[in-house]
Amino acid sequence: MITSEIAVAYTQCKLKAYFLLCSYKKGISHEYISILEEEAKKNRAEYFSKIKMEMPKSKIYSSDSMKKGVPILLEANLTFDDLGVYADVLTRVEEISSQRMHNYTPTLVVGTYKISKEQKFQLAFIGYVLSNFQKEKPVSGTIVGSGNSVHKVKIEALYKEAGIVLKNLKTLTQNSNMEPPPIILNKHCPQCPFQKDCEIKAVEKDDLSLLSRISPKDIQKYQKKGIFSTNQLSYLFRPRKQRKGKKKTKIPLHYRPELQALAIRTEKIYIQELPVISRHGIELFLDIEGIPDQDSYYLIGLLVVSGEEQLSYSFWADSINDEQQIWDDFIEKVNEYPDASIYHYGGYDSKAIHQLKNRYGKDSETVENRLVNVNSFIYGKVYFPVRSNSLKELGKFIGMAWTHSESSGLQSLVWRYRWNESKNQEYKQILITYNKEDCKALYLLTEELSKIIETADSKWNIDFADQPKKHATDIGNQIHEELDLMLKFAHADYDKKKISTKLEKSRNNELEGQKKQKKLTYTRLRKTPGKIIQVPSREKCPQCEGAIQITEKTVEKTITDLVFTKNGCRKTVTKYIGKIVHCRRCHEYHNPKIIKEFKRKKFGHSFMVWTVYQRIILRLPYEIITQVMEDMLNERTSSSTVVEFIRFSAKYYSYTEKLLIQKILKSPFIHADETKINIQGEDQYVWVFTDGKHVVLRKTKTREASIVHEFLSNYTGVLISDFYPGYDSVKCRQQKCWSHLIRDLNDDLWKEPFNEGFELFVLEVKNLIVPILQTIQKYGLKKRHLNKFKKNIDQFYKKNIDHQVYKFEVTLKYQKRFQRYRDSLFIFLEEDGISWNNNMAERAIRPLAVQRKISGTFYDSFVSEYLLFLGIAQSCKFQEKPFLKFLLSQEKDIDLFKSPKSLKYSKLTPKSKSIDTGNRTNG
Repeated sequence: MITSEIAVAYTQCKLKAYFLLCSYKKGISHEYISILEEEAKKNRAEYFSKIKMEMPKSKIYSSDSMKKGVPILLEANLTFDDLGVYADVLTRVEEISSQRMHNYTPTLVVGTYKISKEQKFQLAFIGYVLSNFQKEKPVSGTIVGSGNSVHKVKIEALYKEAGIVLKNLKTLTQNSNMEPPPIILNKHCPQCPFQKDCEIKAVEKDDLSLLSRISPKDIQKYQKKGIFSTNQLSYLFRPRKQRKGKKKTKIPLHYRPELQALAIRTEKIYIQELPVISRHGIELFLDIEGIPDQDSYYLIGLLVVSGEEQLSYSFWADSINDEQQIWDDFIEKVNEYPDASIYHYGGYDSKAIHQLKNRYGKDSETVENRLVNVNSFIYGKVYFPVRSNSLKELGKFIGMAWTHSESSGLQSLVWRYRWNESKNQEYKQILITYNKEDCKALYLLTEELSKIIETADSKWNIDFADQPKKHATDIGNQIHEELDLMLKFAHADYDKKKISTKLEKSRNNELEGQKKQKKLTYTRLRKTPGKIIQVPSREKCPQCEGAIQITEKTVEKTITDLVFTKNGCRKTVTKYIGKIVHCRRCHEYHNPKIIKEFKRKKFGHSFMVWTVYQRIILRLPYEIITQVMEDMLNERTSSSTVVEFIRFSAKYYSYTEKLLIQKILKSPFIHADETKINIQGEDQYVWVFTDGKHVVLRKTKTREASIVHEFLSNYTGVLISDFYPGYDSVKCRQQKCWSHLIRDLNDDLWKEPFNEGFELFVLEVKNLIVPILQTIQKYGLKKRHLNKFKKNIDQFYKKNIDHQVYKFEVTLKYQKRFQRYRDSLFIFLEEDGISWNNNMAERAIRPLAVQRKISGTFYDSFVSEYLLFLGIAQSCKFQEKPFLKFLLSQEKDIDLFKSPKSLKYSKLTPKSKSIDTGNRTNG
């Protein structure tokens, strides 16, 4: 019989539910659970007597009473098939259902003041079973807690979880040969009757869940890698290395389970970061005991340490009415030491201080500021060879012993409950002793941390996580220094005139100070023009179009350029000479038109686009490009000049990018993809859009898909993309990439080779898609040949997706993916020419990935120009047109460009005359 208690147990621990449902084990419950059951019985009796007084017509539950619509039904045991739940009260709802049946809402009586999520789930499970009797699920229910506190709870949102839990529990009952769920120790274990058995088995297996801070998700991740024990986990630890060339930034520390496992295996204390503790002459150590269910506090313990002297104070409250008194006494005592830090462990004590301060005040503002959480010195910084960082476990490690072996926070609640019931002074003394020992353990732990900080460099059982200590004798250290000097001698920049194994730091520093590197200087070369061109003067004023007068003044401009021919290229130096004209109307002087166009230029178009080609296609760094210019063309420039060439050329070809965007948006389909790049140490993203002939790239600071929405705002075709969720909300039809899906399926199948259920699922997917791909290979992307597979798709969904129940997470993941993307996985069957994969976008963006590996990082001021030219280069590649020849042609529309067999670009105006000086410039 599946009960609500078993369903709640499943949400806490699957193995606990398995024991309750499928075995005869009973275990021994913690005394605290018995107390909660006792309290629930008392509350139930009080609540029932109250109902009987207010509602005399209430009756004990029976099916007949329910059919008749009795307003209040008590002690309802509901059984349906293999389900059995108990509701303390069923209350009739005023409305009658569409089937003319009476509807009821459940009430659950509990033994606590606060309402937990487990109690809400239990109420929802009762409502889920109740719906089998009245055909409608209750929207809400009631939980009655201690003190007759009534809580109305909405349970409608919990039915989905209840249905999943019920389905999994039924799977356990139906498969008798099924192995029990794995042991995973968690926070519910102290209250579980099977705790001791599980702990013994976990220790035998050296189970990963023995580490208290490791999550079930982490355990599953490690198990997929073949790591099942803490001993195996310890070998995964690798010291972190600071990346070269990056500024050392303080990275926030996180808990590393591998390092904790290593500490246990080696029985050493590992330091990831040395904590900084400011110790004082007088220090206070605090521990507070309370009842979390009531948000009340009954014992404040304080240990005052001054040198060798230790004074202990216990502020005890017999009842909640005495809480203010113990707070006032505590504040009075603490204020006697105004400069002393108050040490505590964990968040419970600081939360208690904050609440008590808000309730009672009394000059307590400074107390909260003096609190020091000792746990903050340990978490992520110091790893002791223990399984958890609880004060009890750390205290036992450093030699602290508690009088009562079962001492714990949960047990203290039991002792306080027994005190409230009997007023037995023995329980009071036990609690005060327990509290004093906690304060003493906190003091000893703080002392131990201080010793660790002082002796970390010398103690053998303390080591540094990321920089393990190298132990050596004094003689050994001398040998290491001399060997290091020998290794330095092997460096190319070492002074090779001497070999010395002695340390000569002062002399070396003097020599380094005397050496001054000679600065590289460039001598300006006077270029002898190989050609002089007389350019015509203006015939009209460019401003007012008035009559002009040719003056005797001349202007000249020397331009260095490259001429590409069939057999190669050569450098040319051309001097342009023309006469200045004067306008009689506006009295302005004007240079010839050709010379004015060369303003601020020393190099021609072909020279500049050749530089672009070196950077984009050959992927040469700026320094190498300048070196090539000097070695091959005898032109000395700087890296900034190369950047200016590319930037100027980008302005010239910005119109080309606009044309590419227009043509992409007219295409019936668009491929889109994105990749990460590093821009001066910051991760940003580049997006690519292509139709197979034209390519455009865009950069964004984040991975948010707003750029996609903006680019495709009015697009009506088909977007082909991967499964990144950012594409899903784009308002156009979409085709998801089967290549990504197949790759993911294949990778996950490699990770889980013995998962037969998932293997069968992948086999079904393969049987569906392979015939479709074979047809595409034979006939191409033609709708008339692919339409016939729609029936196969419907059958695949009926058999494997819609009504199939999978138990493994990996199969469920792909089932959800197929359900979510059903409409966008098979668009290529409905229209001609729509690709089933997104490889086109990956091809378009691949050169960026190659450049990313080479460069590592990009400059933000230049990346836009780089992406513009990369888009043009990829468009030329997709159209099988040479990128360099396109740039040399000065054409702006790639579609209109036709590559000539040979290129000669010495274009002169009709009225210009050329004078050959006989001088040649070798390139």
